[in-house]
Amino acid sequence: MVFLSDYENQVFKEFSRKLKPYTRDDYLSKIILFKSILENDNKDLFKATKEDSKKFIDFVTKKYAKSTCEKIYSYLHSFYNFLIKENYIEINPFSHVKKPSVSRIKTKDDVLSFDEVNKLISILPQLNIRDRAIIVFLVTTGCLLSEVVNLKWQNLIIDEKDDFFCKIGQGKRERIIKLHPYSWELIMKYRDYLGLPEVVKPTNEFVFKSRTSDSITDRNVRVIVKKALNLAGLDNYSAKDFRHSFATFCLRLGAVDEDVKNYLGWSDKYYAIRYKYVINFVDSQVVDYITDTDKLKINKNIKSSSKE
Repeated sequence: MVFLSDYENQVFKEFSRKLKPYTRDDYLSKIILFKSILENDNKDLFKATKEDSKKFIDFVTKKYAKSTCEKIYSYLHSFYNFLIKENYIEINPFSHVKKPSVSRIKTKDDVLSFDEVNKLISILPQLNIRDRAIIVFLVTTGCLLSEVVNLKWQNLIIDEKDDFFCKIGQGKRERIIKLHPYSWELIMKYRDYLGLPEVVKPTNEFVFKSRTSDSITDRNVRVIVKKALNLAGLDNYSAKDFRHSFATFCLRLGAVDEDVKNYLGWSDKYYAIRYKYVINFVDSQVVDYITDTDKLKINKNIKSSSKE
């Protein structure tokens, strides 16, 4: 097994001191993977060459998915830029190696059809109340995993008309979106399961907890989503595809690019272009569980779902 030397580990601590624990661990695993290639030539991280970097990228592209290869490249490139900035090295060995790229254009493989969402909804009774609430929140908001993880009771809002909203995102992504009544209903049932009072007080506590912690992680949510997708026979999809699906459904049902941008927290409305090739794959049939019942609904006008 490959490990960083004491010196390499100290430098990595300097590099990663502002990173969140999960991100730091992810960086470390990729850097150790690169060092495993270097050790074949008895080199440390500071002696890596362009040839070493190219050899490494060739290795990962044969072993991992394109999106993973792109992330690995970005991690190593960022780490070596830090080494240059701090005068540990003079040249970034990844600067002259072609970055593995992934098309941002979405295809049918990235988006559930309405019928597939029906299948997902049909297995909800097989999940516990927390997991049901999380799945429905993801499907009906299109939010990022980090946004459901960081949801707090103080972020939930009821207006004078008894409509339900929540504030999600941070910085430029921060926004207030309308929640579907069924999503709110499940969150309240989960709240009751936790033994909390019916009246929601604006506390700083996280909404979703694990068995051993007062919060959950992105990884917890991915496991929950994977279980639900497997139960529905949709194991070819992943958590990120809920967001892609939501964006596609909104555009398919007539929402304008700017409204979808505001709802999902995109930095640019032109992100909608990524979905233009997949919109026609989404059938326009009536969706029993989503648009035709009181349980779920994908709104035909996203703008009407945003709190002004």
